[in-house]
Amino acid sequence: MTQVRVLTVSDRCSAGTSTDTSGPYIAERLEAWRPGGVTVTRECVSDDVIKIQGALNRAVELAAADKSGKGHLFISSGGTGLSPHDVTVQAISPLLEKQATGIMSALVSICVQKTPFAMLSNPLVGTIGRCLVVCLPGSKKAVAENLDILFPVLGHILDLISDSKSSISSFHASMQQSGPHNTAPAKKMEHVCPHKSGVTAQKKVDNSRRGVAFRPRHSTWPMLPVDEALSLITRAATSHPLQTQTLSTLSPSPGELAPAHGHVTGSVVLAREDLPNYRASIKDGYAVLAGDGPGVYKVVAVSKMGHSSGLVLESGTVSRVTTGGMVPLGADAVVQVEDTELVSSTPDGEEDTIRILSSVSPGTDIRPVGSDIAQGDVLLPGGCRILAAELGLLASQGITNVDVRSKPRIAVISTGNELVTSGTDLSSGQVRDSNTPALLHLLREDGYNVTLSAHFPDSLNEVTDGLRRALDNADIILTTGGVSMGECDYLKEALPAAGGTVHFGRVHMKPGKPTTFATFPSGQLYFGLPGNPVSAMVTYKLFVLPALKVWEGRDSAPSVMKVELPETRNLDPRPEYIRAVYNNGEVRLTGGQCSSRLLSMRSANLLLKLPPRSDTCTSVDKGTLVDAMIIGPL
Repeated sequence: MTQVRVLTVSDRCSAGTSTDTSGPYIAERLEAWRPGGVTVTRECVSDDVIKIQGALNRAVELAAADKSGKGHLFISSGGTGLSPHDVTVQAISPLLEKQATGIMSALVSICVQKTPFAMLSNPLVGTIGRCLVVCLPGSKKAVAENLDILFPVLGHILDLISDSKSSISSFHASMQQSGPHNTAPAKKMEHVCPHKSGVTAQKKVDNSRRGVAFRPRHSTWPMLPVDEALSLITRAATSHPLQTQTLSTLSPSPGELAPAHGHVTGSVVLAREDLPNYRASIKDGYAVLAGDGPGVYKVVAVSKMGHSSGLVLESGTVSRVTTGGMVPLGADAVVQVEDTELVSSTPDGEEDTIRILSSVSPGTDIRPVGSDIAQGDVLLPGGCRILAAELGLLASQGITNVDVRSKPRIAVISTGNELVTSGTDLSSGQVRDSNTPALLHLLREDGYNVTLSAHFPDSLNEVTDGLRRALDNADIILTTGGVSMGECDYLKEALPAAGGTVHFGRVHMKPGKPTTFATFPSGQLYFGLPGNPVSAMVTYKLFVLPALKVWEGRDSAPSVMKVELPETRNLDPRPEYIRAVYNNGEVRLTGGQCSSRLLSMRSANLLLKLPPRSDTCTSVDKGTLVDAMIIGPL
């Protein structure tokens, strides 16, 4: 039984404002093509890259789980045009293991004979394992024309991708036996199939299997704008369900932070009691009855912090109080000590009588019960990050445990045969790993702990196996290096093999162009950061940190300020993030901005964003106001 998933890609159909005609038509044609031999499931999603890729991943997983070894089919309609909303090809093409360029050419060339507008349809055909992927235009008419072209060869294609040798041999035999319709012996026509073993015709060389000399010279990954890349990341991180745990608000020792420090509250925390829970004096002075007014009064009691005299103050007497001390019953005001003078004292040096020099009104310098916090007040809202002040508030209420949102488990992995640890003497061609310690401490500074730190050598098998191991121990995986165009850059190839879906493989920015983002079926996020140290740190701030915040349900928007560019800069074709230091109102650049020059990150607390070069703007003058993203203490 051939499993077929039919996907309609349409904002309007998914929203229910338009009727899907293509999807049911495809299903009907497929069932008629092989009656009783196909199982068709249909799905409709909006023009959203992640949703489209998710549908494809489900089809691929279904094909991989089928033990019969048959080839299966994923066929979509919609989103293959040139409109900004047409993202199907952009979503699917990075995931394909092979593209069937011959089939795509045939679809376009034959359909163009019927209408020149067919050249705008951009169909996509390729394979992932034993799953044939076909992306067709959205109109029912275009779908019908393309299916007419596909159906005569569709069964053979499915046999090929499933490596069904008996079916392939039978097909070849039938093709070889079927002669031409004309009788001219010199023009005998035969099907010569390049994958048929034993043919003498020249085969098309698969250059990707012929070594480094035939590797791609240009990246097949489109460069996404930074905002679009960040949007993909945010949506993926938001889809993770928030989980909570209970942590202590108490420090285990004077040198340690409370376990709850740096976490985000999982729900609203309410005040358990009033603060203060007694009437407290705001100043050092004397509790009085405001109606008594200025004059000489006997000091009948003392109220200090942490003590209660139990006295009920009567008219004509006063009680000395300290700041924060309890105001005795009967008193309705406090006179500050500066507005009094000593009249007499006892032999042991205690005050006996004092003179009040000024009048006060009832309530003067008294904090009423619950004036700071009333019982039932919101102490901390949900989603509030717990830092020093928040821990102080919790302590004031005697709250020693709090529900918090769980932080992600994070893996930091370096790649490359050339890397050695910091304490190792260098041999020729070796480089000390600076990315791992830099990222570990960036994460710690931002309140996150790393659960796994590892190193992958330059081997496709080891990188793939390493990713699988990391998935068992981490929710978010960060790698550095191995995502560019080098012959030993294996991560983009290893990610699908490890079960990942790559959402983008390049970003339109400098530094950080090779940045890669992927997700896994269990919800884990993967960030492939460039190997150059500056690129790794900049892309961490731009992409990884927002994802970590979203994972916890925090606001991920960076802090941005306007600053004057300290010097004239020539613009790059890509938007550029240059490192700068803000100090006492002045901004200076950190020197050379090469992505390998880690010195440019030293003391940097700003990333100045410069626009890309255009025909009308090739430089930015000194003094121009530019956006500056805050990445460190100012």
